Amino acid sequence: MRLSKSIYKRVFLSIVAILALSSCSMMTEEEPDCNPYYKVRFIFEKNMLFIDAFRTQVGEVDLYAFDSAGNLVWKGHEEGDALAEEGYLMDLPLAPGNYDLVAWCHKRHENAAGFNLAGGDNPLTFDHLKMKVEREYDGNQAHSSNDLHALFHGKVSVDLPETWGTHVVTVPLTKDTNCIRITLVHLSGKEIKEDDFDFKITDSNGHLGHDNLILEDEPIEYRSWFKMEGIASMIVPSPDDPGTPGITPLEDESRAVTPIHSLMAEMTTSRLQTCNAPVLTITRKSDGEEVVSNVPLLDYFLMVKGQYHRSMEDDDYLDRQDEYNMTFFMNEDGSWYKQVIDILKWRVVRQSTDL
Repeated sequence: MRLSKSIYKRVFLSIVAILALSSCSMMTEEEPDCNPYYKVRFIFEKNMLFIDAFRTQVGEVDLYAFDSAGNLVWKGHEEGDALAEEGYLMDLPLAPGNYDLVAWCHKRHENAAGFNLAGGDNPLTFDHLKMKVEREYDGNQAHSSNDLHALFHGKVSVDLPETWGTHVVTVPLTKDTNCIRITLVHLSGKEIKEDDFDFKITDSNGHLGHDNLILEDEPIEYRSWFKMEGIASMIVPSPDDPGTPGITPLEDESRAVTPIHSLMAEMTTSRLQTCNAPVLTITRKSDGEEVVSNVPLLDYFLMVKGQYHRSMEDDDYLDRQDEYNMTFFMNEDGSWYKQVIDILKWRVVRQSTDL
């Protein structure tokens, strides 16, 4: 007896259903049923090397999940050696649906100050995920005099599917802290001591929203938390060898050598973006004179992006570059040589002597 096409079709669909059920049953050791499972992968590629440095740069993760109404439905925390493992994934125990995931990540170290979360340990809404730099006050002036621990942010919107299996969500991170080193070089050979100068960077960037935008804030002075004296040498050419003086090790005994004293100071700031205007001030403590006054840092930092990075958006460059170095020179007579400033590995010659 011949079977009709409709019977063949019903038999085929039955076989497919049986195979599907068998597939689910074969996975019971790892996944007890055919429900979907979700995991989160964190990456930190927004750096100048364009490589994922999450394993070495991040030591602590806090992840928050919000539903379509903006309410917190889950939060997770992980820290320690697990984050340094190859292929680390955080479990995301949510039902299928649409969510916003917000990550605040940290790299804490001894004696560093940090950031305060608006909602404390129990945030409930996006407003509770705002970060503020820890600060102290001299009268009405807010200041941060300690190193800031590294802070990272990530935010993605996801649609978690109902299909069974394991689904991995990727959360890219942006680093929100910057180390800025300022070096003073005295070409006269006069010593510079740690207590001779005060350094500060003033900005209003100490308040970050859940989306990592810089929010309105009071001006904060980021003061130097580390200073170090240094000494190098300058070879002075003889009349018979009129070369260009340069800072070198003390190795050439055929020419006169002048010691060059320097002082390096480190400051750590919150996120740098073109919507703000951080300025640098260096004050001589003996008489209160501002020997370097209100230098617009972003103008100089962006000026030296260079050929390889000139196509990069300014804010993208500022997010990727987290360390900056500047050098200011004093003339041999002790006055500041304000026309030349070294930034990173570039030398900027100013057309104006006003700082």
